[in-house]
Amino acid sequence: LSDTQLLNSNNPRGFTGTADVVVAGAGMLGLCYAVHLKNIAPDLKIDIFEKSLTPIQKIGESTLSPFATFTTGDVLPYDYLLRIFALKDGLHFYSVDQEGREVTAQDIGGLDIAFQLDRRMSELFMTMWAQSLGINVYHGVAVDFEVSAGGSITTDLSLDELTIPKPDIPIRPFSTPKVLLKDSSNTIGTSIDARLVCDASGFSRRLTGKFGAREKFESSWNTNAYWTYFREKNTSIIEDRLLAWDYPATKHLCFPEGWGWFIGLISWERAPLANLMDLCAQIITSAAAGIPADKIPCTRALSKTFNCPYEFITSIGWAVRDDFQLPSDLSSYGSGEGEQKFNFFKKRYPTIDKLLTESYEILPNYYGKFTYFVKKGLAYRSPVVAGEGWLAIGNSAGFTNPLISPGINAGVAGSWSAANLTAQVLAAPAHEAKRAMMAAAKEHQRFMYDFALPRLFNMNRLWHNAFRDHRL
Repeated sequence: LSDTQLLNSNNPRGFTGTADVVVAGAGMLGLCYAVHLKNIAPDLKIDIFEKSLTPIQKIGESTLSPFATFTTGDVLPYDYLLRIFALKDGLHFYSVDQEGREVTAQDIGGLDIAFQLDRRMSELFMTMWAQSLGINVYHGVAVDFEVSAGGSITTDLSLDELTIPKPDIPIRPFSTPKVLLKDSSNTIGTSIDARLVCDASGFSRRLTGKFGAREKFESSWNTNAYWTYFREKNTSIIEDRLLAWDYPATKHLCFPEGWGWFIGLISWERAPLANLMDLCAQIITSAAAGIPADKIPCTRALSKTFNCPYEFITSIGWAVRDDFQLPSDLSSYGSGEGEQKFNFFKKRYPTIDKLLTESYEILPNYYGKFTYFVKKGLAYRSPVVAGEGWLAIGNSAGFTNPLISPGINAGVAGSWSAANLTAQVLAAPAHEAKRAMMAAAKEHQRFMYDFALPRLFNMNRLWHNAFRDHRL
């Protein structure tokens, strides 16, 4: 079996062409949405489709207490998950002055225990946890949608019109976007009928993209990200000004043009997927059997038992304001945009240059053919994030500048809320279904578009302004 076939063979049900809920995207937030929905509405039939052949590493590795709270309530207590994820406790901020020499530090720890996520392992574990609950998760299946002209939020009918029965007119439930499937293995159908769909397709915005282009926030600047991966080689010589550098927090080096992140990970990238599945199954079945976390073998023992090598690596990158004018010629800093711009800011500040040169060793091509990665225009929101028969979560709804780990942490709140709304809609009597869908769509639109995303954007700007200068 291929890795994709092995993953899909773990599904608890066969493909039937119908489901109560279809989720487009098996990233972390799509999985969180489905898991919470299954926990509160266990009779619902939920199918998730993911275009990637297997879980893969991606940006967005740092979590805070909102994610740990979610996993404790909907998955497992944190001490089980610390067998496979790195520990995180809070945020550290270091301000580097304009000359790159003076440093001040501020600890914002004690925000509850959370995790630094190797995304391949975390999404594999959550896939298998979802499957253990009765959710089908298909990898290697791309999703697209067909929507009607009125597929966004219903605005042409009042709530009263939707709830007053009309004689001799049959009750019509709300419509749902048509879900089209492109299965790389050709083992399931080309479409699936769903009562409601959730767009968790991330930056590709498979459904929200049909209702308009990304909107920029009203601001003079956005951020672009440039990052790569390192191994620590000598942390004993890190200068004292970088206070508590060895503490397991996400560390931010803030400078006038943006900030850098340092996220320590337990990487399982070199472990075969089949072996990782066995390791995850051991944790899941042990927890189901009531075995306490402290009786489960430690990370090193699990690694040895299941032949799953792991190592400690560090994700390091810069989120740079796009209103900063870079030099026109960066050829002396490397061969490609990611390498050039990463090295430009590394060498621009002596403190950062010394830290990376003396204490970290770059890992070339660690995640495939690229060593350096680029993501531009990070902050945006989709103009429509909910409609008749659908809701959008995560990066499909929008994203903000990543100063305080907002991706998964803020996204899990939207996923949790969307799952609650989904359960309410699908539990409504037939004569109230369309009214319930309209109310849920409007509530989700208000929460994501009007409240959560713009406020996160403004909060990130506030924190950047507070930490970018050592005098603030």
